[in-house]
Amino acid sequence: MTRSLVLSVLIIATSFGSVRGQRRWERLPAPRDPQFYEPRNKLEDLDGRMETILIKGRTWVGTIRALNGTARVEALEIRDTAAAARATGVIITIMATGGPPGDIRSLIDYEEIDPLVKAIDSAGKAGDSTTQLTHFEVRYRTRGDFEIMVFKQLSDNAIAAAIEGGFFDRSRLLLTLDELTKLRWMIVQAKEKIDEIK
Repeated sequence: MTRSLVLSVLIIATSFGSVRGQRRWERLPAPRDPQFYEPRNKLEDLDGRMETILIKGRTWVGTIRALNGTARVEALEIRDTAAAARATGVIITIMATGGPPGDIRSLIDYEEIDPLVKAIDSAGKAGDSTTQLTHFEVRYRTRGDFEIMVFKQLSDNAIAAAIEGGFFDRSRLLLTLDELTKLRWMIVQAKEKIDEIK
């Protein structure tokens, strides 16, 4: 009787361990504090500074209203008064319905604007000749994790676009090619606003 009791306890303990091991969410590492991540561009570096006076200037350029949310484009300047440092660029704020709560911001340095505009132009020309396979996807991502995509939809074979932003939480807006062209125009307008204050 003692042997069967010990054997039963041993079997239950062994099975409990394997069941407990299947609880994946408890094995994942805890999320890290955003302060431990290195800034990826000049704007993020200045925006994340502490114990200094930062002066931020913005000029609203426009807002794209997409199928599943909006994207706001603004010209941005950040100055650190103590270090006499300055960075300029574009901030794109994505507010997607059904996405993460709140706004998702992507900071794009001034030096990244021209390559982004060229990438939008190239991606906008994508079509059936892009690849010999039946579907395609063309992507470009900035250092600040703002991403543009042009792709052939699986459902109706139409060519569509999307933008995505965020680091911890990502939001995606689905766009038409015309809306992507409007976004490109807004980014160029933001660059011109920055050029006026240089």
